[in-house]
Amino acid sequence: MSSVFETSPVVIEMWLNVVLATVMGSPARADEPKVEVSGRIQSNLMYRLDEQSVGSWYGEASLPAGISRNENLLNLRLKSRAGKARGVADMDLVMLGRTAPEGYPELEGLADLSRRNVTDRARLDVHSMYLERRDLWADGLDIRLGQQLVMWGVADQFNPTNNLNADDMEHPLRFGDQLGNVMARADYSPKGNLTVSGVLVPVFRPALVPASGQLALMNLAQVPFEEEALRLQLHAERAVAEQLLGYPTVVGSVTPQLPTDSLANMQYAVQVGGSIGLQDVALSYYQGRSDIPVPIRNESRLVMEPVCTPDECECIDGMLVTDVTLAYPRMQVIGLNVAGEMNPLGWLHSSIMPIGYRAEVAAIQAERTEMSIFNEEMDFGIVVQEAGEYDYGLEGDGRPTVLGDEWFMKWTLGMDYSFGKHIYVNAQWVHGMPDEMGRGWSVRDGGVTTDISDTLVCAPLLGSEDVQSGETCVQEVLRTRIGDYAVVGLDVRLGPTLVRLFGIVDVGGLEVRTWNDAAGQRTSVRYGFTEPGARSMVFYPEVMYNVGSGMELSAGAMLMLGAPETRFGDPAAGGSQVFTKATYSF
Repeated sequence: MSSVFETSPVVIEMWLNVVLATVMGSPARADEPKVEVSGRIQSNLMYRLDEQSVGSWYGEASLPAGISRNENLLNLRLKSRAGKARGVADMDLVMLGRTAPEGYPELEGLADLSRRNVTDRARLDVHSMYLERRDLWADGLDIRLGQQLVMWGVADQFNPTNNLNADDMEHPLRFGDQLGNVMARADYSPKGNLTVSGVLVPVFRPALVPASGQLALMNLAQVPFEEEALRLQLHAERAVAEQLLGYPTVVGSVTPQLPTDSLANMQYAVQVGGSIGLQDVALSYYQGRSDIPVPIRNESRLVMEPVCTPDECECIDGMLVTDVTLAYPRMQVIGLNVAGEMNPLGWLHSSIMPIGYRAEVAAIQAERTEMSIFNEEMDFGIVVQEAGEYDYGLEGDGRPTVLGDEWFMKWTLGMDYSFGKHIYVNAQWVHGMPDEMGRGWSVRDGGVTTDISDTLVCAPLLGSEDVQSGETCVQEVLRTRIGDYAVVGLDVRLGPTLVRLFGIVDVGGLEVRTWNDAAGQRTSVRYGFTEPGARSMVFYPEVMYNVGSGMELSAGAMLMLGAPETRFGDPAAGGSQVFTKATYSF
């Protein structure tokens, strides 16, 4: 029996033509197409000031200091309109130098120097490629089909209600960018400025992460579970395996597991927006998945191959190699956006400009996500670990929680003000970055604080039953899963020169949990964001000079400041970089 998937290509083409004719309408000879072409040519050069690395010599992942990005791109935007129909295409042709994050294939011989696909690296990024028809079937009903960006939210770059497009974090200087995806969108304006929008996304697309993102999952100290007792046990076990048995743990492979393309996995969202007085208000609902993956499975195996440093000062008998599987949890988001202006001091003088304000709030529920831990049979000589699933010692099904299903909030509250034509100030309170999910605490660092003799007392291998495994010998550094950030931006325009100063401060601080002998229990100490070990911020100065005739030159720095346990000092944040940029727009 035939199915729709076995339909003749001729029939498929016929149906596509019917759909396109219905949406776009019959071409009217009187409507001559109007085509607009614009774009830019841009050259970027970035330099990482310090090496960023995670892990010890036997399992290190690092990003070297030096030129981190050598990129040239051609952006091309095409718009064509005929009557009520419109077509739009927006794409980048990107040429990447040898230091691009994707890197180059290793040269295997002299013949590779004659192959352009080896010595030249290029890609095509399609942001938008869609067709649109206004007033289809009814006045005020607009339909848009194809690759597109649906940008909801009113905040500046930090948009918790904007979830239809995956985040594009691959380029560190383009924070807030998103990836185009194939969608069907309908907007209906029945009366006044009231608009009802609906979007369907057939195929899920994951976020693009920066090159430094690989370091995040290489840090074994950042155990992702909610259950503290199990975390302490695993910290202690890892220390015993390394210190006593000579087999440290390393991450082998990390494999993202994308959801299948099915009706059940389609994303959709609806939004109702309009004006109340002088305020723009919108309510939205999104059903889909987080575009940032979380770990759901670890599989460990013993590799018994002695390894030494080049000078043979340090050696190990082998390694416990852990392969990690990631998944994208389902989530639903209820969003509220409010934006407008107020001028409480305008009565003093007509020169006083109004203050712009924005509030973007999202209530989010993710599906409960658990993690399973398996291992092959491991024979350490004095200890044999049988193959199978780990004994977590937890209630229920026994698997630890990576992400709970409790509702949590994200928001951005902001204000901006212009002092005449030359100075612009923007300030925001951001509760939750795009990659932050859930409630409770996340582990920034952890491990044993004792020597091997004391570690054996509290570790699962030889620990006594009246002492919780790892309780007396493990220290953890934690921060809340959803952080709070003060974001401030300042633009000063001096003729053709624009000076931009932008900063983000993590105001949440850190918490250190460790065993207290005097108290006979584990205790916590909070460190505020002003204290040295908990300080964490981004400072972004940039100077842009308008040469004229569409050309602009700029130079700046993105300084990531803080200890390795902090949000921005973490090697996974990419480290501090300086950059230059030249742009010609046409």
